[in-house]
Amino acid sequence: MTKSELMDTMYQALRDQGNQAISRQEVIMAVGLILDHCARALADGERIEIRDFGTFTLHTIAAKAGRNPKTGASVAVPEKRRVHFKPGQAMRVQVNSQ
Repeated sequence: MTKSELMDTMYQALRDQGNQAISRQEVIMAVGLILDHCARALADGERIEIRDFGTFTLHTIAAKAGRNPKTGASVAVPEKRRVHFKPGQAMRVQVNSQ
């Protein structure tokens, strides 16, 4: 599912629930704000927990010495952070039941 598909799905679900006053632009803005806030929180080193969905955390990969495969020369690879997602129990059950 892409970001635009998510926005369209949310917009249609809200309309189906009787929320006729909400516009597509408001849904686009809301989804954008949520994703931007999550990205900023992770960049600041915070943990994001969404109940029944999962948890996003940062894992730090230590700096190390690597090799240039073309020349064989030693290259310093700097420390970096990557996002780790751990699904919640409800999501695991839902994914595995289908």
